Amino acid sequence: MSGSDPVNRRQFLGKTSLLAAAAAVGGASKVGAQLNDSAAVSLKPVRLGFIGVGIRGTLLMEAAAGIAGVEIKAAADCYKGHLARAQELVTPVPAVTGDYREILSRADVDAVMIATPDHWHLKMTQDALAAGKHVYVEKPMTHAWEEGEAFIEAVEKSGKVVQVGSQYVSMGCARKAAALVKSGQLGRITLVEGRLHRNSATGAWYYPIPPDASPATVDWKRFLGSAPPHDFDLRRFFQWRLFWDYSGGLPTDLFVHIVTATHQLMDVQEPESVVSFGDIYHWKNYREVPDQMTAMVRYAEGFVLRLSSTAANGHPGPLLTFYGSEGTLEYGGDSFKHYYEPRTENFSYSTHSWPKATTARFKELMGLNDNLAPLDGPEVAEPVEYKSPNDEDSTRAHVRSWIEAIRTGGKPVEDVRFGHHAALVGHMCNLSYKAGRPVRWDRTTRKVEV
Repeated sequence: MSGSDPVNRRQFLGKTSLLAAAAAVGGASKVGAQLNDSAAVSLKPVRLGFIGVGIRGTLLMEAAAGIAGVEIKAAADCYKGHLARAQELVTPVPAVTGDYREILSRADVDAVMIATPDHWHLKMTQDALAAGKHVYVEKPMTHAWEEGEAFIEAVEKSGKVVQVGSQYVSMGCARKAAALVKSGQLGRITLVEGRLHRNSATGAWYYPIPPDASPATVDWKRFLGSAPPHDFDLRRFFQWRLFWDYSGGLPTDLFVHIVTATHQLMDVQEPESVVSFGDIYHWKNYREVPDQMTAMVRYAEGFVLRLSSTAANGHPGPLLTFYGSEGTLEYGGDSFKHYYEPRTENFSYSTHSWPKATTARFKELMGLNDNLAPLDGPEVAEPVEYKSPNDEDSTRAHVRSWIEAIRTGGKPVEDVRFGHHAALVGHMCNLSYKAGRPVRWDRTTRKVEV
């Protein structure tokens, strides 16, 4: 935290750790059996194991527990407190382990959900597929762009349903907004703006450290895995998004949401080039990744995506704005607003230096009104706002689609190619930031050129 902050880092972590501990002790309601109603009897059961039940993994577990016919059998994590919480939340109580391989060896687990730090995603997915399990892997799918092809190869060989966990694909208004863009009502879209800002310590990933965290409750060596060796550090374990060894920072955590939605609505996948700028402007302590990033992404389809995220301002605004020659779309996932804004002409500015007689003659020839605008110009229309009638949480909707694909043998709503390309934009942002110059994606060689 910056020197001007009223609460320093030690005070913040101490206070929030106590609050987290108090919340964990009191009022832990169970989910699971009571949410799976009688309809589950007629459904083919899908038995799940969870690899990583930290912040996001716990939310995924709760979402899955509310889907009829889903049975949660086991959970793995490197912090014993996460495992205890999983057993508090789910009925029947799942088995727990510190070794994810034990879950993969279980005959009563059909599929796994992976919500670990990014550097584990590829290895765990490969191991799960080799064990014959379907996979849901959280975004960003990859920790480095080079992992994308390995993901695709493993999935294609397996024949299993593998879905990437970018829940914006399953937002309530996603399909309707995509249809609007495809219809051409916005005209030619040449600029898309995406923003995702936060203004809090937790939003900047300074997550509280549990008061019982220690070498006795945290398996540090297993957490590191293939990452570079490092001395035991609870900040790295619980605040791993702050460090390059396990995370891609803002571009792969927050930008990926924006990119996912852009690719979905614009019906594109691969970027052409990226240039980005970032730095640590506000949270000047032990973090390695920037707390602010701005990037421009160019697409061969003929538009530019402008991305921005800061951890020092939380002003609300649309997640995405699509600017077309005939209108504008402000998109938030569960709602959007469509502005009809066709091109209009007004010659009052450009003819102000003409003699009155010349202007009058021009007005007559062009069929202009007294304001020197075309008489047959488009009518002004009020913006149209649409809100999703579906109140289901997007995370549960995303998980549900994966479960249904497993049951039916169908395809995931977000496959690994889509997930690879969404994460690719984030990786290219980081490469540009570190190199200080634009980077390109070669569709032929399937490589980033720095």
